[in-house]
Amino acid sequence: MKPMHGFLAAALGALSFAAHGAIVFNDGDFTSWTFGSYAAGTGTATMVREAAGGNPGARLNVTTVTATLADSAYGTGIKTDYSTTAQLEGTPFVLALDVLSGPGAFGQGQDIGLLVEQGGTVYAWSRGVTNVQAAFARLSFSGTFAAASFTRVSGAGPATPNLGGGVTTRFGFAAGNTGSNTLTQYYDNVSLDLAPVVVPPPPSPPANIPTLSQWALILLAGLLGLVALGRMRASGR
Repeated sequence: MKPMHGFLAAALGALSFAAHGAIVFNDGDFTSWTFGSYAAGTGTATMVREAAGGNPGARLNVTTVTATLADSAYGTGIKTDYSTTAQLEGTPFVLALDVLSGPGAFGQGQDIGLLVEQGGTVYAWSRGVTNVQAAFARLSFSGTFAAASFTRVSGAGPATPNLGGGVTTRFGFAAGNTGSNTLTQYYDNVSLDLAPVVVPPPPSPPANIPTLSQWALILLAGLLGLVALGRMRASGR
């Protein structure tokens, strides 16, 4: 029974320190999203749902107008029917989406940012560019959540999000560019995978090493054994 008790204790300990499962959403319909934009200079941007033309079905149309390098603009979308209060700081993630460039697209396409929304304030973190895609292509953008990596782009909340847990958090993405005149791209099948954070169990307790007094008792027992053995030999037994 003792070994079984030890096994159960170890198993329960491992379970208590294991992280919760991954948080995942995958949306290609976009009926439960809110859309907006943010910009600098004279840039403008829109993100709108189109019922057809996706991969397949609905898609998102992001059109930016940025005449000069001083102008930048991003269309934004937040998924409203999914939220979490879990701790996010230090959590790896993968943001993936299908991308198709519109007519006349050029250069690096559009820049993609991960969005975090808390209490009506939206924060963005740029994760890379799409380049020009002549047909729908699946692109992935990964990273690890860190509050300091995000910039507030709308709302009156704190300068950075609270990713320590206990705050209702929603997610989305932004697409935009700088100095690209009028440029349109289409997006579909947006997914976000938040990998579990595995917290290692505490170290095992140290082995039961005899104390100095215990060593003395062991040594005394050994000496007494040797004396007894010598007497037995001397008596001819």
